[in-house]
Amino acid sequence: MSIIVEDNGTYTIKGEKYEMSIDYEYYYNTGSYEDPPQEDLEITCVELDGIEITNLFWDYIEDQVYQQVIEYAREQ
Repeated sequence: MSIIVEDNGTYTIKGEKYEMSIDYEYYYNTGSYEDPPQEDLEITCVELDGIEITNLFWDYIEDQVYQQVIEYAREQ
């Protein structure tokens, strides 16, 4: 028997002069004897100080922040 976790959340990074909010959808299935575990993270929206920058995030920022977001989602 596997356990399935589906969660929506927001990961926030606060700097001295900015705040970045990253909305995500997280999915985790523990798997079973026959099926391996599965994990997926989809970032749905990114805002910097209230301005939507999702495309900029995917083009330039994702590699630096993605691991932080998935670790946060796993802990929730």
